[in-house]
Amino acid sequence: MTLGLAFLKIPVTDLSRAVEFYCTGFGLTADFVSDEYGWAQLGGAEIGLALYVSGKGGGDGVPGQDRDFHLAAGDLEGLLARLTPLTAQAAIVENNDGSRSLDVKDPDGNGLRIMQGS
Repeated sequence: MTLGLAFLKIPVTDLSRAVEFYCTGFGLTADFVSDEYGWAQLGGAEIGLALYVSGKGGGDGVPGQDRDFHLAAGDLEGLLARLTPLTAQAAIVENNDGSRSLDVKDPDGNGLRIMQGS
C-alpha cells in the first residue's frame, strides 16, 4: 500500500472571497464549490487544495493560523505581481539557508509560504 496526499485544507471565514483570492492570485480553478457545506476544491496545482468554512463539515480549524506546509512555484516575481493587487501582505524573502520564498497572507490571515522551485 502506498499512502498519498489527497489535498491540503485551509480554514476560511468567507468561502467566495477565499475562492476568488486563490483562483485570481494563484491561477487555480474552482473545481467544486458548495456554499451549503462551506467547502471548495481547487484545481490547477500539483497537489489538491481545499478551502472550508470551519464547523460546516470540513473541519474545525481556526482561520488566520499559519499552515504547516510550504507550496512551491518557479516564478516568485510573477506570482508576487499577481498577488499584490489582492493583498498588502506579500513579499519575497531571502531565507537564512539561501533559499527564496514568497510569504503571503490570504484574506483570512492564513500565512502561506511559497518556496522558489524550478
